Amino acid sequence: MERFQIAGALTGALLLFIFTGSCVNPFAPSLRGGGESLWTDASTVGGLLQNFETSYRLADSLQYAELLDEQFQFQYYDPELQRTEGWYRETDLRATARMFRSIHSISLIWGGLSSEVEAIAATDSLVEIRAQYQLILDEFSPLIGFARFTLYKRAGDRFRILLWQDEF
Repeated sequence: MERFQIAGALTGALLLFIFTGSCVNPFAPSLRGGGESLWTDASTVGGLLQNFETSYRLADSLQYAELLDEQFQFQYYDPELQRTEGWYRETDLRATARMFRSIHSISLIWGGLSSEVEAIAATDSLVEIRAQYQLILDEFSPLIGFARFTLYKRAGDRFRILLWQDEF
């Protein structure tokens, strides 16, 4: 009889664990000392930029891909050709994944944004921002420039980047 009680208690404990712990992903990154996710819901401009910085720091190309709209474009000015060059989402995802694989340490710091801009949560409208950045790849000197972003957030969704214009 005692054997059945132990088996019943173990079964009950296992069921309790399954029902209470089934929503927890043990592989999801969390902040040290807490159960909060490193990722925001990107419902604000600041949340999107935080996810951008975190995806670079963790070299997480899957999370980075979540930042880009399907119609995403990257543009930069090529001084040698004296014209604007660029590429679309798929090329950017491949290039970023290669960078993440080849660089051991990436640090991205945003600057020049007011708390009012970071708090923007507009739905169904284009939001254009200009942010200063400092990008440090391994032990190389920092790259400092400005990024102009055109962002869009559909109703019930998160902010995504439509256009990224890089200015060194």
